Amino acid sequence: MCACKPGYIGYPFSGCYHEGHILLECTMNSDCPEEMECKNKHCGDVCKNACGLNSHCKGIRHRPVCSCSPGHVWDPFLGCQIQKIKECTEHSDCLSNRTCSNYVCVDPCDSVCGNNTICTVENHTIACACTPEFIGNPFQNCVSQGTIELQKKYYIGKEEVTWTTAIERCRSMDMYFASITSPSEQEDIKNAGKQSGIAGLVWVSGSDLGSAGEYVWNSTGKGFTYTNWKYGEPEVSDDYRCVALDTFDYKWQTRGCNFKRYYACEYFRS
Repeated sequence: MCACKPGYIGYPFSGCYHEGHILLECTMNSDCPEEMECKNKHCGDVCKNACGLNSHCKGIRHRPVCSCSPGHVWDPFLGCQIQKIKECTEHSDCLSNRTCSNYVCVDPCDSVCGNNTICTVENHTIACACTPEFIGNPFQNCVSQGTIELQKKYYIGKEEVTWTTAIERCRSMDMYFASITSPSEQEDIKNAGKQSGIAGLVWVSGSDLGSAGEYVWNSTGKGFTYTNWKYGEPEVSDDYRCVALDTFDYKWQTRGCNFKRYYACEYFRS
């Protein structure tokens, strides 16, 4: 049995204090008001140093409950931050020549196209083209036609992706989405398709996303001057806006942009 010595009070199993010098307010949290806690035998503010910057604390059942101050939002890495006004959450919230980046509508042409190029944006989609009298890869560099002779080559992606994803896949390989502007290029992409061994539909960069029935190459921003449509094509409708070619006969047809197909990229080699 443990007991406090005469003139001392407290709990003999944890410690006794001189009755004339220390006034005990509490021995446990329940001895204090709900918004306080028992610390060193005294009732103290449970919220003291409990919450971070720009926050509000409220003591509930002797525990601190933290919340962000008005005008602030919680960030798991930084704590309570000033709440930013969101101009947009997706591309469709912006004008057709702007895209949504970090909740702000921005010009997507900044630092996208290469030297001697023109950048255009239609329906939130970027198109880079070489300036007149220049040729090359507009996402990298365009050079004067009189200084170097470049030959367009095609690459066939052997995974099936949506039309918009195909744009990014080509860019990630320092190429850009394929265009077909002449019978010789039609023959070149046909040969590339045969060498790849794939069978089915292959996305190319043509679409009428900017204006129904007006087909433009995404890779150059230019309209169609050469076509190789399948009989009955193109089908102008809201459901079929993007162009693919069929490896059966390499004729062109329109399909829904969100369907997954193989894809063709192009690049230039001197």
